[in-house]
Amino acid sequence: MSDTDKSPKTSKPLKQKPFFLFLGSMNLAVTLLMMLAIASVIGTVLQQDQNFQDYIIEFGPFWTQVFNTLGLFHVYGAAWFILVLLFLLVSTTTCVSRNGPTFMQDMKQFSEKLSINAYKHQPYSETYTVENFEPEKAALLLKEKGFKTKIYQRNNGITVAGMKGRFNRLGYIFTHASIIIICIGALFDSNLLLKFREMTGGLVAETRAIPVNDIPAKSWLGEDNFSFRGSVNVVEGQKTDVLFLPYERGFLVQKLPFSIEVKEFRIKYYDTGMPKSFESDIVLTAPDLKKPIVKTIRVNQPLYYKNYAIYQSSFGDGGSELSLKVHPLLAPEPKSFTLKTTVDSTEPLKTPLGTFNVEFSSFRMFNIVPSTKEEKAKTGKKVHNNGPSIGFKVRNDQGKAWEYDNFMLPSKQDNRYFFMTGVRDTPTKPFRYLFIPADEKKSNNRFFQFLAVVNNPIKTNKFIREAIPKTDKVDPQVYRLQIRLLNQLLVLFRQKGFEGINEFVEKSVPKAEQKKVRDYYLSQTSTALQILYLGFLKETYGKDYVKNDVISNFDSQWFEDALVVINTIPLYGPPMYFELTGFKQIDSTGLQITKSPGKNIVYLGSTFLIIGVFFLFYLRQKRVWIAYSETDKTLTVAGKDTRDLPETQKEFEQLLNEIKQKL
Repeated sequence: MSDTDKSPKTSKPLKQKPFFLFLGSMNLAVTLLMMLAIASVIGTVLQQDQNFQDYIIEFGPFWTQVFNTLGLFHVYGAAWFILVLLFLLVSTTTCVSRNGPTFMQDMKQFSEKLSINAYKHQPYSETYTVENFEPEKAALLLKEKGFKTKIYQRNNGITVAGMKGRFNRLGYIFTHASIIIICIGALFDSNLLLKFREMTGGLVAETRAIPVNDIPAKSWLGEDNFSFRGSVNVVEGQKTDVLFLPYERGFLVQKLPFSIEVKEFRIKYYDTGMPKSFESDIVLTAPDLKKPIVKTIRVNQPLYYKNYAIYQSSFGDGGSELSLKVHPLLAPEPKSFTLKTTVDSTEPLKTPLGTFNVEFSSFRMFNIVPSTKEEKAKTGKKVHNNGPSIGFKVRNDQGKAWEYDNFMLPSKQDNRYFFMTGVRDTPTKPFRYLFIPADEKKSNNRFFQFLAVVNNPIKTNKFIREAIPKTDKVDPQVYRLQIRLLNQLLVLFRQKGFEGINEFVEKSVPKAEQKKVRDYYLSQTSTALQILYLGFLKETYGKDYVKNDVISNFDSQWFEDALVVINTIPLYGPPMYFELTGFKQIDSTGLQITKSPGKNIVYLGSTFLIIGVFFLFYLRQKRVWIAYSETDKTLTVAGKDTRDLPETQKEFEQLLNEIKQKL
């Protein structure tokens, strides 16, 4: 074969190559949009950028790890979400570059050069015989209907083409352009640059709870950071020029080009104790400002400064000052000690059982709970306030922690007053509450005094011997055994409550005799405790307080309530009770600060989307052709509408009737 026989190889244009066609395909665009829609649903349903420990508590370690690997806790900053945005941007741009010129050309194209046979295959058409045809008269008729017209002289006839609503095609261009613009704006406000810095080793999230000054440089972001959204808590009367950005499992520190001082924070409550409104008086100071900006910000009423927006987002404790009285629960004497501390502080306490760290985490002024039926009938209120409370953890040397919820004031239940204290050893479990009975003065002094008596073996032995004196009729050996038994039972009770006596019986007594021995031991323990209580009342209030060993109904009920608490003290955790005796509440305001240069770009894209949707749905492109054949002496009227609506057929028939009448 000679060279002249070889046909030249032709390469496909870029727009026709498979990969280019795939990038601009509708299937890819719809798939990407569906992925973004699913991600948006996840980001709406699942709280984003929360503390990683909170996710572990809610979902457990396994699912937390799975969700974190998928980036579901930071959907809008996840690498796959940014990648989807990039692909959608490229796909839509490809689609516009490929189809945009066609749409623009279609806006100008009247298709007047098509064959008469092609017109007959339009969605609406009819052909009939005419004697003559006046194209100028046909064009005038279409113009009266709002059509732009064009007359084309063909070899064997003439065609009058009309088009109305040609800007409908702009709807496709505006809607596709809006997606491109919105994607660009979203990428501007994404953490794409942070991901790049993290991949190159220039950025490391801080996971430790350390002072700001000790945070390493790789966890800081400068004032030139392109975009961010973070939060910071500022105490009344203090200022800040940094904020914290949740990132991965830790946080980053963002340096601000200005400082914010909180002059005053105010909050109002509903009768239910729920926050009604809260606001902050802030002062913004920047080097380029001649005088500071002073403004009160509220929810949905932020302060705008350049590209920054400062929102009132939350409130919290700013380090309230607490006065506490710490009661040892195993001490033989009621010797409490005072402790002055603040919220978010950690206090080390040395005890005979080891050193414990007490981590004070919260102070609540209001604790609103539903009222009982009796309260509703008496006060008419559906809820009541249990008063101030504190939340804290007690952690031992091995790191095990017990979490507590202690109330300052006694609450009324069944016409009796109790001091409530809740405890749990696992964050996923609910609090188990102890109800310490209050005395006649609504204090807890009697309880801790009586508890010290139970814990004091010398005093318990004394009270028992006074209540059961030795007589000549009783064998000395039997007397000693009886006193010894009562003291031993009290030792078991101190260690594990009544459960300790059950365990002792199960280990030391044959199974056949256990029930009998258990019942006897429990009755003897109850007798011993009653003896201690009577002795305690006589010693505390005088012998005349208890006449003939008969006590009042109040004292009797108080004793039963106290035994319930003392019996469960072994399950209370570290043997210390923290009583809140005073406080000075200090509020802090939670500010969310954003820098979003892509916001205006997204607004522009949204405007384009509205315009595009308007063109697509409310502007119909209609085409009409009136083609005359000199050979057949026939007139073909054809029409096409971009939106095939129920009234389209009727409109065409009306136009056709007018053409038949006037032409």
